[in-house]
Amino acid sequence: MKYILIFSLYSSLLLAQTYEEYLEVQEIAFSSYKQKRDKEFSSFLNKKWKTYKESQGLSAYEEEKPRRIPVAKKSEIDTNKTKTPVLIKEFKKSRPKVYKKIIIFPESEKLRTLYLSYFGVALELHYDNSILFISKGSVCKQSIKQAWDDLAKSKYDSIINEINDVSVKLKLNDWAKYLLVKSVSSQLFKYQNEASLFSWFALLKMNYDVRLAFAKHRIILLLPVEGKIYNTAYYKFGLKTYYAVDYYAKGKLGPVISYEKSYEGANMSISFALHHLPAFALKPVEKRFSFKINKDLININLAYNENLLHFFQTYPQVSYENYFSSLDSALLNSSIRESFIPLIKGKSQSEALDILLNFVQNAFKYKVDNEQFKREKVMFSSETLFYPYSDCEDRAILFSYLVKTLLELNIIGVKYSDHMATAVQIDEKLKGEYIRVNKENYILADPTYVNARVGMSMPKYKGVKPYLIDSTGTEK
Repeated sequence: MKYILIFSLYSSLLLAQTYEEYLEVQEIAFSSYKQKRDKEFSSFLNKKWKTYKESQGLSAYEEEKPRRIPVAKKSEIDTNKTKTPVLIKEFKKSRPKVYKKIIIFPESEKLRTLYLSYFGVALELHYDNSILFISKGSVCKQSIKQAWDDLAKSKYDSIINEINDVSVKLKLNDWAKYLLVKSVSSQLFKYQNEASLFSWFALLKMNYDVRLAFAKHRIILLLPVEGKIYNTAYYKFGLKTYYAVDYYAKGKLGPVISYEKSYEGANMSISFALHHLPAFALKPVEKRFSFKINKDLININLAYNENLLHFFQTYPQVSYENYFSSLDSALLNSSIRESFIPLIKGKSQSEALDILLNFVQNAFKYKVDNEQFKREKVMFSSETLFYPYSDCEDRAILFSYLVKTLLELNIIGVKYSDHMATAVQIDEKLKGEYIRVNKENYILADPTYVNARVGMSMPKYKGVKPYLIDSTGTEK
């Protein structure tokens, strides 16, 4: 059917005599395509729905993480080594464009204005009153189909176009767009089910392959994602997995009722990767940390963007690569360099790494996530600075970020059954624990093992082969 419409459009364009006629024909043909696509989907929603069994999201670890961590003995590692001077990465201070306010000018004076605060950015969006449908009856396939029909007939283009415009300006990744759609929906609709129905509709129109299901009078959004979400109920539709993201770490959800067919043209999954930082307004927060080098007490100040921190805090527990390869604010980068370059300048690679390890091992208090949050939570670097406690993967992610920000060295994440560490590729020849990845040797660096130097592994993991190597975006 799509090919017939395209052929029809092409034939009509051949007959168009002016550019204005060309635009008019194009708009009519595309509108016809949209209407047909929406009607076909509506017809499918009217057919029999199926019950889908829940699968429980897997835990990221096979065993519980240790609640107490050992302290290393200084004599455990041979200090004889060939010293290679550390190379300090060149750094140009940057002021990336950020937004405190975005006003999208309305297409028509008849549109209503929606005022929204989104991670420190004041937004003014516009919508037509026709999108404010009212859900009729109980939650069932008939009421969902009716909501779809009402929205498909409404003048929804304005609000969805403006959401897309804001997403481009703020450089939002897929997860941030999803949060923006949810925020808009909750402002437009008083009741959660209606907000979820609008989110479903809007995301489909943005070409995301979201599914909608219901159970016990609740509307449930199911998202296809790139990678994994841990500790979250998920459902299989054929070979594809969809996660109940809003129920992250909330236990069992049970079976749900949903439809089989995807909306034509909606084939995108949600990515959590951050290739560009969102252009959220700057709200600086500074925090002091202390640790010792030999017997000297070192105090450093590190700063982060609180608006970006709040965005990081929305993440469910996703694939570790998203944390290890993530960017952070220019504010944090700058404060890291100002604090640590005087400490590592003129040092060898291993000496500089030992200083960074010492900082992460001793400037933060250790506590497993289940004690601090009552659930598993993986932190971005800004979060580790913010929260009072952190555990092994948080420290591995922060240490990796420090190495990438300060040094020209490749680093990887190293995951055991109940622990996370890192390994670094250096030019110096050291005695210690090595891991071989893609024919390259990486020496272990454990940011959780208190006072451990480069090459030292916790006794429990000495000689143990890790079962997962995580990309940090710097390795070869």
